[in-house]
Amino acid sequence: MTKILTIDDEAAVAERIVGILESNDYQARSATKWTDALDAIAHGQPDLILLDLEMPIIHGATLLDFIREEGYDMPVIAVSHIDEESAIQALLNRGAQGIVEKPFSASRLIEEIERVLDKAEPKSPPTATAEPASADAPPAESSASETEEKPLEPPDDGSSEPPRDAKPPRTKMTRRKKIALITILLIYLICGGFIAAMYLTEEVPAFVDRMLRYW
Repeated sequence: MTKILTIDDEAAVAERIVGILESNDYQARSATKWTDALDAIAHGQPDLILLDLEMPIIHGATLLDFIREEGYDMPVIAVSHIDEESAIQALLNRGAQGIVEKPFSASRLIEEIERVLDKAEPKSPPTATAEPASADAPPAESSASETEEKPLEPPDDGSSEPPRDAKPPRTKMTRRKKIALITILLIYLICGGFIAAMYLTEEVPAFVDRMLRYW
């Protein structure tokens, strides 16, 4: 649904315009102060603005300049008392897309809104249709060099197995592992020598005998 913002300091006029818009299936919102108008533009993102020029504090034309300077490109229709033709042209030069002079009828307002919206709606570019290939055109041939540079390879389906004689790579022993291995061997040698000495001499050291007694 098209969103239209009405900016008019007269609450009665703003309410009348909102009623006209809603009866014609537009989503309408109004603002009677320029501060409320700026907030509605920034957060409401209207598709079109109906702007009264006779606004207090900030003139409607100045507000139009501010809208364009801030980068908002939505269409703006001036809805106000305009007596001179030069004033209308000045508004169009400042970025207004339409003019509706007060007093206005509902049909005149809707007519101008539809004209401006239809003009602002982007036209979709025509789609280019691909031309069918001519039957007499020779088929595209690949060069022999391209064929030679690409050797045929069997598809990889995940079922290929490594050759049977392939040996797994050997992992190198780190220095830390070497030290640990030598330490373990020394412990075994010391313990083995100790046991062999006891077996050959048939003598049990005093501290071993003491441990055996307390066992």
